[in-house]
Amino acid sequence: MGRRGRPKIPRFISEEPKFRIFKPHGVPFRHLDKVVLTVDELEAIRLVDYMDFTQEEAAKLMGISRRVLWSLLKEGRKKISDALINGKIIIIEGGFYKIRECGFCMRNRFGIKKHCRNINNMNGE
Repeated sequence: MGRRGRPKIPRFISEEPKFRIFKPHGVPFRHLDKVVLTVDELEAIRLVDYMDFTQEEAAKLMGISRRVLWSLLKEGRKKISDALINGKIIIIEGGFYKIRECGFCMRNRFGIKKHCRNINNMNGE
């Protein structure tokens, strides 16, 4: 039987992560447990915690509701905390996402509507 409910909508990210694995120094890979952080969880954390977007702004950029963004933040932060506290490897992979066509907008926080035709089209403007 197929999946029920609403179809899952992809989350938009600005680019693929440059680094995919982080591990504690000095311990062989094979001796460590791992935590998988999805690409969309990383993007939510990047937008809110690193780039200082509000949750509302970040949700809009990712094309999701604030509730979904909050869930991504909660899960992602929990995984990162677990890895740092317990010395686990963080592997960044998976998630349901699409890469946004225009990376300029993510670097120019205050020029989104003025400079990016793609974002305006996605928001129905």
